[in-house]
Amino acid sequence: MSRLCLFFPLFLLLTLMAGSGIAQPAAANKALFDTTVDELNFRTMETVYDKSFTRNKFPVSLRSHQARRQFDGFGSNTDLKKLFLNYNDVAERYKGRFGKGRTDLAEFEKQLRSILLDKNFEFFIRVLPRDERVALIRSLERIIKQATAQFNASEDPLPEDVAADGAAVPPADVDAEGPVTAPLEDPAPQADASTASTTTSGSLTSAPRPEATVSRYGWLDYLTFLLALGSFGLLLRLTLITLPEMRARLDDLSGPDNEADTAEPKARRSFSQLDEDRYDDDETN
Repeated sequence: MSRLCLFFPLFLLLTLMAGSGIAQPAAANKALFDTTVDELNFRTMETVYDKSFTRNKFPVSLRSHQARRQFDGFGSNTDLKKLFLNYNDVAERYKGRFGKGRTDLAEFEKQLRSILLDKNFEFFIRVLPRDERVALIRSLERIIKQATAQFNASEDPLPEDVAADGAAVPPADVDAEGPVTAPLEDPAPQADASTASTTTSGSLTSAPRPEATVSRYGWLDYLTFLLALGSFGLLLRLTLITLPEMRARLDDLSGPDNEADTAEPKARRSFSQLDEDRYDDDETN
């Protein structure tokens, strides 16, 4: 019995080490998700702030929710300050989208990309021009790719297990209390944001639906083709009709009557020349 008491602490220590080894990847992935959400929120607020204040810059130290909550660099623009504070609270709740339910890589990437599709995010960046919105979304997608590359997938379930219980276990999400504030007008559609949609099983589908093929020939090409056909038709008419008619008219003008008219003066001139020559001969004789 005493020997069992001696081995009991060793057995308990091994059990705790095994349990901590199993829980370590999940905790590390959750911490990675929270850090990535803070980075996405910081980059978003930094871009909107720098666009709103051309002379001020968003401090690089405001990478946490509490630090951004204490920031007061908005001057007299109380509306923008209220917008930032409201979105800061809403963006902090993005962290609750991962860690409950499924915790595999597909769910990790899905919940990070869902931030870029959130209506609060779209409303918050509506003040940016279209090109800057697209550039911001692409930079956030690069941050998400870097985070997925650091994900520890050693405890991920098998693909067949994910497909079996994907419909039974819904993804964890936060209960949003509504948008940041009521928009005065609909924000511009994010048509150029290349965010991947997700299926119910958690797999990503990044390839967009192909559009209908458009003809590569325009109206200028068809007009050029018609003008070329017209020019070819005029050339055929000139060669086959106009030139033969002109030749026939010329032949009619130079017919036998004209030859007789031109031959008579020649004959008269020849007779007169003969008479003059004969007269000259008589005088010499």
